[in-house]
Amino acid sequence: PNDPPALRREVARDPALQRALALYRIDQPGWAVREWNDALSRFDDARRRAAVALAQDQGWFDRAVFSLGKAANEQRMYQPRFPLHHDADIRAAARRHALDPAWIAAEIRAESVFNPNARSPANARGLMQLLPTTAAAVARRTGLPYAGAESLYDSATNIALGSAYLREMEDKYGQTYQAIAAYNAGPTPTARWLSQRPTHDPDLWIETISYKETRDYVARVLAFSAIYDWRLNGNALPVSERLLGRTEGQRKPFACPAPGA
Repeated sequence: PNDPPALRREVARDPALQRALALYRIDQPGWAVREWNDALSRFDDARRRAAVALAQDQGWFDRAVFSLGKAANEQRMYQPRFPLHHDADIRAAARRHALDPAWIAAEIRAESVFNPNARSPANARGLMQLLPTTAAAVARRTGLPYAGAESLYDSATNIALGSAYLREMEDKYGQTYQAIAAYNAGPTPTARWLSQRPTHDPDLWIETISYKETRDYVARVLAFSAIYDWRLNGNALPVSERLLGRTEGQRKPFACPAPGA
């Protein structure tokens, strides 16, 4: 069928997709992804996009990240690929800690793709992937509420503590791109990179980070922050300005029409 509602109903009846969504709802992500991949192996592009829409409806936001982009026009599907949730908590944390809300949203997109139940093999938890030890230390220093590791799955708690930690990194290093590196790699490697290359320009400093994961992470978060700036405000400060930690300047209006628009 060509009618999108009819297509979505057809896709929703697929047994493997039904199992995938059910497994996701009971927090079995590994099994859910296996069933998801089985379903998508039989779908054409239109049905794959319908499956992504169904996953979005259930809060499984990373399916858009990992399942869109195969067709050229899917790169323009910014809203599902860059979800934005917990807007009020993000803005409140940004005001409290004098941070750009687009940066906070970009960190969440990079860390968990807005999955509040995310947990890494290293035991980092929640939207901003905080280690319980880090969260406890930030809570002690700032007086923010923290009720133990399980509370990091609460979105408001996680955003408040993660944003406070970003503020600490920004204050410690003085440059947003260095704070982003420290958030990913930790203070010790970041201090080493700063001592080795104290006078490098920001772009060269980023490109000479010795950890490939962190090098890519810093570039991704900066790019994501421009997209989230647009999502939050309808226009954006260019990455060239954001790279220097500026939040004020000549903003660029632009439009990102959906495919077919």
